Amino acid sequence: MSTLSQSLIEKIPFPPYLTGIVVSIACFIGYLLIADTTGLLARTLSGDIPSTSLRAGLTLMILVGYMPIAHWYLRKWTGDHIGDLNVKFNLADERRVPEEWILILLGLSGWAAFIVLFLILPDRSGFLTELWKWSPDFTAIIVVMSIVGWFMGRFSYELVWSAIQVAKMASRLPTIDLLETEAYKPFTQHGVHSALLVVIMMSITAHLAAQPGSGLVGAIVNMSTMIALAIISLVLPVRGMHLRIRDQKQEELQVLRMHIRQEQGQVLEGMSTTSDRLIGLLAMEARIERVYEWPFDVGSLSKVGLYLMLGLGSWVGAALVERMLESAL
Repeated sequence: MSTLSQSLIEKIPFPPYLTGIVVSIACFIGYLLIADTTGLLARTLSGDIPSTSLRAGLTLMILVGYMPIAHWYLRKWTGDHIGDLNVKFNLADERRVPEEWILILLGLSGWAAFIVLFLILPDRSGFLTELWKWSPDFTAIIVVMSIVGWFMGRFSYELVWSAIQVAKMASRLPTIDLLETEAYKPFTQHGVHSALLVVIMMSITAHLAAQPGSGLVGAIVNMSTMIALAIISLVLPVRGMHLRIRDQKQEELQVLRMHIRQEQGQVLEGMSTTSDRLIGLLAMEARIERVYEWPFDVGSLSKVGLYLMLGLGSWVGAALVERMLESAL
């Protein structure tokens, strides 16, 4: 079942990522124009007020284009990975998306969390209750923040839900072949792709974590949540496969070592010379020993490292840019 946003994204005759970029740029420019009209831009550049408000607003304009697209890619990749596993191992197809009513509840929870963390808690003057004093830029912030919070709640839940569903599929596999781990690549791909979506979010909001201003509590909660989501999305999809590989590896090594002891005993007792069978058993034992219990290959680990460096680099870069801007102003 496709939601309204998912259906709209699929009907647009452009790649989804390009649609998200266009929406983010349009909202970004639109908010700059509003900020210029209300004087927020001029007061920020002159140093009369901290840059936090302007930076937070512009960040939201980027996120409002990114979040629906991230959700779309998450759902698409989940369907692709589950479908690949069903075909490879002849598994019965199961639900690939959560119940919509749960997503609605989580969307409303995300909206409420954003309003509380980033508007109500930082507001010490009761400004939120005085609607007649709302400026156009502040009204835009509330509208866009509500949209971002809605999608953030839905995306976060479906991210964890899909990771659990993929992890459960490991228990449904009929057998585990330790010498052909390439077949289990969809488990790893799901974790890496999901983590990428979260790391991009962390990169977008990194400058707010470096200089959160009055939104310190919101910044801490937001970054903590995204770090937790990144870890869960990366590790949870492969955990079920990890347990299957670990158990299968221990079982096969136990059988191999039993046969090795039998062959070794015969050799030591002089009943036979070193046989090809013993050599083969020892070679097989060494090969099984080298099998990684976590189904990450070098390419996957390299991607994860690159994503982490992307996020950390954006944090450092944001702090440096902020410091340079403050010195210039």
